[in-house]
Amino acid sequence: MSCGLSDSLDSTIVVPELQLWTNRFVMGSSVNRYEVPYPVYDLTHCYPQGSFISMLFDDNFPYDYYEYLYAEKPDRLSWPWIVRQRLLIYPRSAKYMIINNQTGENLFLLQQDDFTMLDGLLAYRVATYDSTATDSTSVVLIDDSSSPVAIAYDSTSGITTITASLTTLNTELSKLIFVFLDLCLNQNTSNYDTTVPISTSHGLQTIYELYVIDKYFDVVSSRETDVAPYCPIRGEE
Repeated sequence: MSCGLSDSLDSTIVVPELQLWTNRFVMGSSVNRYEVPYPVYDLTHCYPQGSFISMLFDDNFPYDYYEYLYAEKPDRLSWPWIVRQRLLIYPRSAKYMIINNQTGENLFLLQQDDFTMLDGLLAYRVATYDSTATDSTSVVLIDDSSSPVAIAYDSTSGITTITASLTTLNTELSKLIFVFLDLCLNQNTSNYDTTVPISTSHGLQTIYELYVIDKYFDVVSSRETDVAPYCPIRGEE
């Protein structure tokens, strides 16, 4: 099973940072601004620090760690009022989930490939965090389908090496992170030479794939053509 919430629970569980980043991404999207339904509220005041979801979407992620364990917040009176108002349409199944490394669970069913690629994404986010640390060459992605998925850090050179491929990765999320890193690190835009999406039905992967497609659009549209188009002068033979 791919990591993500099951379809039957998508409408009754709220993960605040997923709501936050879905709202922010869709509202600022180059490609999908008017095409994708998005949450009507921006839960900025509930934004948790260091969430793996935030790391996926935040191009200026300021932390050197990520967290992925979630626990239910049972006190419904402590939920943001707009969440309480909407979520309690489903009073028996409504759940508000928050980051909790002590008692939390792997809500999104992350697997080993996901953790390997999340570690690689974290290395990239740390390397490109601000104007004083924009050396993405300290992270290397090797597309190798003959080797096992792996990540290694060389303390001497300070280089993080990620070895993976779309054929060796087994989850949707890990494949999407690979595609994103391949674009950012290797300027490879060939992974989306297809009409078949990577994500299937889970909200997190679907929104993240739209984010990755936006990045592709930004990169491709910013490239200059090598040959200027021929514009003949009127009357020219």
